[in-house]
Amino acid sequence: MKNNIEILEERRVRFQSDFDSRKSKEDRNRLGQYATPNKFAKEILSETKKYLPDNREITFMDPALGSGSFYSAFLSEFENKASYNNYGIEIDSELSEYAKSNYGELGLNVINEDFTNTNAKEISKVDLLVSNPPYSRHHHITTEIKAKITSWVKAKYGIKVSKLSGLHCYFMYLAQQYLKENGIAVWLIPSEFLDVNFGKSLKQYLQQEVQLLRIHRFSPEDLKFNDALVSSLIVWYKNCKSKENAKINFTSGPDISHPTLHNKIKIAELNPNYKWSNHFREYDTSNDQKNKAAIKDLFTIKRGIASGNNKFFILSASEIQKKKMPLKYFRPILPPPKGIESNIIKSDENGNPILDDQLFLLDTDLPIHQIKEESQELYDYLLSGIDAKVNEGYLCKNRKLWYSQEQRESPLYVCNYIGRNNKTAPFRFLLNESKAITTNSFLGLYPKPILKRLNVDFKNLLIQLNSICTEELIAKGRSYGGGMYKLEPKELANVELVLENEILHELELSEQLTLFEPKEECAS
Repeated sequence: MKNNIEILEERRVRFQSDFDSRKSKEDRNRLGQYATPNKFAKEILSETKKYLPDNREITFMDPALGSGSFYSAFLSEFENKASYNNYGIEIDSELSEYAKSNYGELGLNVINEDFTNTNAKEISKVDLLVSNPPYSRHHHITTEIKAKITSWVKAKYGIKVSKLSGLHCYFMYLAQQYLKENGIAVWLIPSEFLDVNFGKSLKQYLQQEVQLLRIHRFSPEDLKFNDALVSSLIVWYKNCKSKENAKINFTSGPDISHPTLHNKIKIAELNPNYKWSNHFREYDTSNDQKNKAAIKDLFTIKRGIASGNNKFFILSASEIQKKKMPLKYFRPILPPPKGIESNIIKSDENGNPILDDQLFLLDTDLPIHQIKEESQELYDYLLSGIDAKVNEGYLCKNRKLWYSQEQRESPLYVCNYIGRNNKTAPFRFLLNESKAITTNSFLGLYPKPILKRLNVDFKNLLIQLNSICTEELIAKGRSYGGGMYKLEPKELANVELVLENEILHELELSEQLTLFEPKEECAS
């Protein structure tokens, strides 16, 4: 026979489903409204019990209550230990009214407010704070909220918060004032803060201001929300300062109660400037690192060009011929990665890539009046771009000539900037034997003088590049929901690869020459 909590939960699930169906994807993305599945909430609360005392009542708070999934799980998992003086804060009036009607008689005080404006002095401090805070990107947050919270965090903790932080980060900074001393906080948040630049301030906070207990990361392919493409993790901490010898447990796996990986790291060894995702790896110290070097030792890395409007500036050979525009005003450019089957891009006698999908980039610095004299067809095409307001795009309007492109040499190797870990490896290196440049869907690898001095077999080096362990590439880059991975130029630069002895020997001899090379290893 079902108890009262189970009946209320079934009612809540029906309400949540109806509520979600009436919200557009754009609204939910802007507000970050993604309800936690109750089964998942129960798993989190069950695992949290080990951090709380057994001998007394537990008070609860959720600063992003929603319809009450975590409160429902709290009542279910803590049973007789659950206090009748708990708090839920929710900005959406419909959600807050529902949670009040469903759980108000079960000890939940519902406050219909924006948590970033809530007065902490009016709320009693709690033993347990659990939340799936709104995942709203920084551009959805008002400058007033950013200014208020960043100045508050600076004054209270001495931490400079990046204004690129998502709303969930602001919630975490504000929440500590609602916790009792030694109270426990549990956060279900996106994993990106481990690696991205704006995550530095949040990592500083977790390292300096609280006793970080555990971070559990799920695989990017293991989506915990059916309606949000985001890779999740759970953070547990205690509201007290960490002891010097304290260790944080980095765990991963689909089951938070039985992780497939445990990696305990001393608090003093954590560095907010580095990627914490590396702590979720099992290291093989038996590997001999002497035959490895970083990609930045051999190449300068640059992201491909941003044309300003690919649809207008990038055309196929047949489109150019159909419009009767001279090919001399165009240069070859590679199609998206999925359009290239072979790892070696062959070249014809004109330097064009031999591909089924041959594309060309409009690339001229001639003034418009000269173009009109030389090619009426190209002139008419540019006028069509003006009619379509291509020239008013951000990149185009900031150029001397709106249709001129960044001048870039063709890279020797290219690697896709974004990849997915499905049937194939997420990242692939290609040897570019043509004169084609690339869009910003690729990273270009340009040889440094050391490779130009040596008689390197570039096809063999291609094999070495594609032999780099997928784990190494993923660890150096960034992971997102749905098994999506990204590599920025500086991240690829630090990836290591196995090299032939001749190249390694030349690298050792050339160390002193690096003083005369540009300091900027790669460009974004």
